[in-house]
Amino acid sequence: MRVTTRSKTQSRRPRWGARFTGVGMAAAVALGIAAGPAAAAEVPPIFVPGNPAAVCPDGSDALRVNPSTTPQTFHIVLPDGGTGDVTVTFSNGIKDVNFSIAQPNTLAVRQVTVKGGDNANRYLYDAVTGFPNGIDSDSGLISPLNNGGQLPDVSHADFCFIRDNYS
Repeated sequence: MRVTTRSKTQSRRPRWGARFTGVGMAAAVALGIAAGPAAAAEVPPIFVPGNPAAVCPDGSDALRVNPSTTPQTFHIVLPDGGTGDVTVTFSNGIKDVNFSIAQPNTLAVRQVTVKGGDNANRYLYDAVTGFPNGIDSDSGLISPLNNGGQLPDVSHADFCFIRDNYS
C-alpha cells in the first residue's frame, strides 16, 4: 500500500496576509458605515462656528430653507435674469440636505450653509472646488457633529444662487 503525503513547501505567509487584508477591509467598511451618512457632498464642508448670517458672495442671492419632512420647491428669479426651480429635500430624519434645480434653467447654486446644533458647515461651489459656474444638484449636506459626536438635526439651510452662464 502506497501512502502519499502532501509537501509542506508552500509558505503560509500569503494566506495570513490575505486574512489580515480581509479583516482590515471589513473593519474599514464597518467603521465607514458607523461614522456617517451614506451620501456624500460633491465638495468638502468648511466649518463655520456659531450661527452664521445668510450672507452670499457678491453677485448671488440668498434663500433660507427650514426643514420639512416633504420636498419643498422654490421658484427663484435673480435680478440679472437667472431663473429656475430648486427642490430641497431633508432626509435621514432631518439630518441631511439634498437639492436639485429642474431643467431648463439659468440658475446654479454657488454656496450652501447647513446649520445644526451649535455650528454650521458651508459648501462652496466655485472655481477653487471645481465648479466655476456653480452646481445644479448635490446631496448628503450635513451640519458638523455636536459635542457628543452625534449628527444633529438641521435647523436651516441657506442657499446662494447665481446665474448659470452655460445654460
